[in-house]
Amino acid sequence: MTELIRPMLYGAYHRIEPVLPSRADEVECDLVGPLCESSDTLGKGRRLPRPSVGDLFAVLDTGAYGAVMASNYNRRTMPAEVMVSGGRWTVIRRRQTIDDLVALET
Repeated sequence: MTELIRPMLYGAYHRIEPVLPSRADEVECDLVGPLCESSDTLGKGRRLPRPSVGDLFAVLDTGAYGAVMASNYNRRTMPAEVMVSGGRWTVIRRRQTIDDLVALET
């Protein structure tokens, strides 16, 4: 809801894939965010390898439009942003820290 509000706001669809290959059986699952809001859902009814604690999933095709709609609601820091093109990737925005978040407060 803070990092990518588009699915919650108007039902935008984003591909979601495991970061690392998995041999786990596929299950139908809902991927949700960390907020205690019923709308904090990135994808419902997705077929993915059964997740385990510590597994990472990439939310794809978010683009600049998704980034400009992000917020620091509930003092959540912004995640790093990674651009992937072909077989190459680069961090285009580092993960925000709490110090970044409160830097302009007096």
